[in-house]
Amino acid sequence: MSGSVGAHRTRRHRVAEWVARYLPLEVLGTVAAVAGSWAAYETSGSIVVAAVAGTVAESVGYYALVVVRGVRGHLASHRVGRIPSPAGRVVAAVALTLRGMLAEFGPAEVLDTLVVRPALLVASAAWLGPDPRAWLVGKLAADAVFYAIAIVSFELGRRVILPDGRTDAAPARRTRAIRGSAPRPELGVAVR
Repeated sequence: MSGSVGAHRTRRHRVAEWVARYLPLEVLGTVAAVAGSWAAYETSGSIVVAAVAGTVAESVGYYALVVVRGVRGHLASHRVGRIPSPAGRVVAAVALTLRGMLAEFGPAEVLDTLVVRPALLVASAAWLGPDPRAWLVGKLAADAVFYAIAIVSFELGRRVILPDGRTDAAPARRTRAIRGSAPRPELGVAVR
């Protein structure tokens, strides 16, 4: 009986971890998409320009937080902290972040962009008609497929994606703060 309770807690913990990891990205991406589309439409008066601008803005908003989290986490990690040069630590943190992004989001992005999202948007519009509700249904269905692939990639690639291969950046900073490591002011990394 206790084994099933432990497994349930582990499952619940993982779901909470995924929500904490991906929900802020989705919110920032959505806000950026709406703002980018609106600004482009107001400037150009073109729906096509607004759609392209919204798509680009969504990607920038979404992945900006991925980059910030990754670089900060890697700068605070033991793996990068051993590098003697501040510039070397920054280069390593950026390279590790890009590698992690490709591992976590590369497969999901390729399938989403080339197959899943266009197919589900067309299918939802064909099923419900060209209506905002149809686009929302298609978007949410495509998001579900995207996150299913991204989560599998994340779980399989934790050692490559996460700083020191074990935890997200926030717990790594807490662990470091508990051990008494001082932040590196020359890099602007704040340890809370």
